[in-house]
Amino acid sequence: MEVLSVDLPMCSERSWTQQKIAVEIERTHKLTLSMKFSSGQLLSIYVHHQGVPFGDPNFNPIIQPFPGLPLPTLSPADWLGLTDKERLQQNASAFSNLPVYLASVKCQQMDLNPLEDELHRQFDSSRLQCLGLASNLKSIMCSLGITPVPDVSAERLEPDDAFFMKLTGYHICHLFQDWVNRCEKDIALLAKKYPV
Repeated sequence: MEVLSVDLPMCSERSWTQQKIAVEIERTHKLTLSMKFSSGQLLSIYVHHQGVPFGDPNFNPIIQPFPGLPLPTLSPADWLGLTDKERLQQNASAFSNLPVYLASVKCQQMDLNPLEDELHRQFDSSRLQCLGLASNLKSIMCSLGITPVPDVSAERLEPDDAFFMKLTGYHICHLFQDWVNRCEKDIALLAKKYPV
């Protein structure tokens, strides 16, 4: 699976005014709000097409982390203890790697559910949204003079039996939704510091 990346131009925080930073943060926040709906929709559609036990209300497996895609769960105190730089870096890393995992799950679903075009389209749309969000997050970091640290690279998902492929896809869709929810809160917090 080819890893896609977005190259940003070299920049200096001196080239950004406070207003331009605020506008970029607001634009990114609007994207995360839009993605909250689409990430929930992807998870719902995904679960619908996987069969038993995925649609069972009692089906609640522990979500597993993946390389470059840790669990976005922190206690409120730990979350508030993070710096803006730490929050932005964690989000930028997650959304830089999510496209690789979403593309892998789409490939698996094309084998498992070859006729479900809407599901495949949702994966493509979600992957593109993640690429856009990763670019926006890195742009905000650039505007604030934050140098991104190298990401832990995503690893290609290896084929497995059908159930484990479905379970892996479930984990990825869930992590996508969880990271979108976390990022929206992180950017909302940042927006309060840089009002338009």
